Amino acid sequence: MSAASGDDLTRSPHPRLRPYVGDYVGYDISGVPAGTHLGLPSGAMTFIVSIGQPLCQSDPETGDVEDFDVLLAGLHLRATHIRHNGTMAGIQINFTPFAPRVFFAMPAVDFAHRTYDLGEVSAPIAAELHERVNDATSWSARFDAIDEVLLRVIDEEARPRAEVLESWREMAASRGRLPVSLLADRIGWSRRHLNGQFRAEFGIGVKEAARVMRFDRARRMIDPPVASLAEIATVCGYADQSHLNRDFKILTGTSPRQWLKEDPMVSGGSSHLSKTSPRRSIHDRGSGQQRAVR
Repeated sequence: MSAASGDDLTRSPHPRLRPYVGDYVGYDISGVPAGTHLGLPSGAMTFIVSIGQPLCQSDPETGDVEDFDVLLAGLHLRATHIRHNGTMAGIQINFTPFAPRVFFAMPAVDFAHRTYDLGEVSAPIAAELHERVNDATSWSARFDAIDEVLLRVIDEEARPRAEVLESWREMAASRGRLPVSLLADRIGWSRRHLNGQFRAEFGIGVKEAARVMRFDRARRMIDPPVASLAEIATVCGYADQSHLNRDFKILTGTSPRQWLKEDPMVSGGSSHLSKTSPRRSIHDRGSGQQRAVR
């Protein structure tokens, strides 16, 4: 694994891919205690190409463990558990929920609440991505390889219907603070029809998406900390700090302080597999939709 600066570890995809793909985020983590890292819910699907050893995901309820060379996880409402021995390397490709249609001819609902080995979806693409990323000797070459593969398979005619696509973008732009009734008015549908179409496409309802988007913004402000939990709660649209703590517990199974304390990849400054997440301000307005790093 070649050494690289923080700037080298993150890059935007080719312009043609940007409606569907957020940043490419490289991570090369070592020297932390072995344990379990929490992959937290967000407004992006998680697409990871491992470098070296596979990514190991465990189910805390069943004890099942599965290894992934190329992982694609759908939108989800609980934390995933990633086992590690203190070392992990790979590239996270932050997919919008529109991406599976244009790259794999499958809607996001088919991936919701589960994790695929990409080989189950497209064995040739999975094999090529893994081989080329692992054979490359620089981060730039790895990102170039991902661009080339995705540009070759993109089918922009396969996007979701316009109203569903716009409803997600509107909610993401508000960071989960747009009332469902106002969103329905903007789209021109009833709340019931909007929620049904939204869930049929993405696998989660409108209010669930709003909850995840608020949470995703808040947890980025918690690590690294930019303000008190009470201030973060206010900025992110929670009624108060207790409301933030309740949602955090529902979506992660833990509290903000426990999360920071018990996950060394977070407390060590490498939140969600990446050592390159930029420091956020309390007034951060960047889009969580395409830049979310789980």
